[in-house]
Amino acid sequence: MKSVEISGAPEDIENARKMIEDCLSGSDFGGGRRGGYGGGRGGYGQRNDGWGRGDRDGGDGYRRRDNYDRGFSGRGGGFGGESGGDRETIFVETSEVGRIIGRGGSRIREMESESGCRIKVSRDGDSYGRNSVELSGSKDSISKAKHLMEEAGVVIKEENDYGRGGQDSVGNNGTANGDTNGDTPEVIKRPPIDWNALRQKKEIFDRERFEGLPPIKKDFYSEDDHIANMHSEEVKQIRRENNNIIVDSPDGDPSSIPNPVKTFEDAFKDYPLVLEQIYNQNFVKPSPIQCQAWPVLMQGKDLIGIAQTGTGKTLAFLLPALVHIDGQPVPRSERNGPSALVLSPTRELAQQIETEVNKINYKGIRSICVYGGGNRREQLAKVKSGVEIVVATPGRLNDFMMNGIIDVKHVTYLVMDEADRMLDLGFELEIKKVMLDIRPDRQTVMTSATWPPAVQEMADRYMKDPYKVFVGTLDLAAVHSVTQVVEMVEEYEKKNMLLDFIHQMGPEDKVIVFVGKKIVADDVSSDLAMSNIICQCIHGDREQCDREAALEEFKNSSVRILVATDVASRGLDVKDITHVINYDFPRHIEEYVHRIGRTGRAGRSGTAITFVARQDWKNAQNLIDIMAEANQEIPDELLAMAERYTSFKRRQDSEGGGGRGRGRGGRGRGGRGRGGFGRRRDNDFDSEGFFF
Repeated sequence: MKSVEISGAPEDIENARKMIEDCLSGSDFGGGRRGGYGGGRGGYGQRNDGWGRGDRDGGDGYRRRDNYDRGFSGRGGGFGGESGGDRETIFVETSEVGRIIGRGGSRIREMESESGCRIKVSRDGDSYGRNSVELSGSKDSISKAKHLMEEAGVVIKEENDYGRGGQDSVGNNGTANGDTNGDTPEVIKRPPIDWNALRQKKEIFDRERFEGLPPIKKDFYSEDDHIANMHSEEVKQIRRENNNIIVDSPDGDPSSIPNPVKTFEDAFKDYPLVLEQIYNQNFVKPSPIQCQAWPVLMQGKDLIGIAQTGTGKTLAFLLPALVHIDGQPVPRSERNGPSALVLSPTRELAQQIETEVNKINYKGIRSICVYGGGNRREQLAKVKSGVEIVVATPGRLNDFMMNGIIDVKHVTYLVMDEADRMLDLGFELEIKKVMLDIRPDRQTVMTSATWPPAVQEMADRYMKDPYKVFVGTLDLAAVHSVTQVVEMVEEYEKKNMLLDFIHQMGPEDKVIVFVGKKIVADDVSSDLAMSNIICQCIHGDREQCDREAALEEFKNSSVRILVATDVASRGLDVKDITHVINYDFPRHIEEYVHRIGRTGRAGRSGTAITFVARQDWKNAQNLIDIMAEANQEIPDELLAMAERYTSFKRRQDSEGGGGRGRGRGGRGRGGRGRGGFGRRRDNDFDSEGFFF
């Protein structure tokens, strides 16, 4: 008699003992050349991917494999091995896999232990939204395992419930997980997907879903003869003088592009109340984006407006929206929801847009600003009282839609404002959900400060034959009315330099101080308060009421210093800001452009002061490019910093990336993209290899 030593957790030892007894008693387990519990290369206690203390990763030996292999054996073992026992493949919905696996694999282990059946769940679902589950063992154990799954609420389906795919459902190109008997299951080729047919079905579904809705009137434009008869050279001259406007038509035919307007009367001569509101706000002439966007939008066309912040994009889409809302054939009192929807990336920008709507006050058209952090009950009450325009952030809008508070089925005029920023903030999924419920024949407007591929893709998906209006260059550029000043500093010098600037401020000066982190914003504002300097602070962690109060005090000049994170870099329309200070350099150069665009607005000039520390050297060249484009004076120290970084990167690339980072398996923090032991970061060394 030979002794067998078993080690492990008590429940594992008991399971092993029972299995050995079963094998010795001649049960179904253990048959075959490499079968049996603990047989072959994958037995209990060997270095395998199943249970066992011999696993090289230590611990209890339970490792997660790509196929959720929870069996009691390794690569060659199993409850039936390769030659013994039965095997059956079933299918479950991908959404129900968790009911089999359980938390940390606890449930599948229990099922295997109770049934005596080896259960293997495929990791990836197939095109039918199902996962295959392979059961190995005796017929009784397989039946018991299936019964346990059904008790857990899992709906078991057979292969013929779906039809065969092009590959064995277990995922091993026709061999059922190691089966070496040479039998290859029949492979039936799945028919190709007819995408055109699917699109036609979707169009039919949309038509049926939105049929019965009243028709939309879109064209409200009456072009003056002197605009229609302008010579092509005159049109080109107007566009060049208005910051080099570029217009693309959907069909590529320049003759289909409406000519730009020169005055407000050219666009709204048939709408005297609109003209009255415009002149009440002392506007002199249309801005570049307005003079070309208004003719397009008043004709009911979809429009993409690409222009930097502070160029009048809000009124460019807002005035045509008011005319559109009032001109629909169904009276406003009989509509069952808002007619216009404006999606905005931030609360501040949404509130700014609502303020512009309230300034115009056209024919009693009502609006509501819906955003997270605001008083939900007040917003709900106002929505239920009836509004024509909803200005909303995507998150709170989805909340109201899911709860049946806002019905967007009747929206006929949709605006996606600052689309690039909404994507940057991760609102793509929320936008998709909103679009599902808006009628597809709407008029759609998209504005953006940049034109990256993600924004282009969103425009292709949600817009129909849009006209594209580009104002200025597509390259990143700063507003030329802003003087850009760079101060090369050490990190510890920033606070003293900020205090020196504040002490030199004139009585009419107003400044925004941009910082990189919320904690820095609180720190800087506290230091200023301790120095008896009145200021306000806004960032994402402050209560919404506090943020609104801070902005209001800054706008009415009760406070002339505002410390802020990038939450205020877009959409903040305070026309008398004289200075912007970049206390911390932004993470992305695009934010630099948006930050300094807070000054130099509405025909005024402004000054942007940027503190550049040593850790900012990788952005030096981008900053130089923007300053050069705007004909700004570039410090020699900044040029030298850019050269050092370029030399460092060149040397790093020649050495194969530099450093000894070990990626996912390295010492230290490891992990994806975190480097690991000895990782040399961009801002740690200068070009000569000294600590920077």
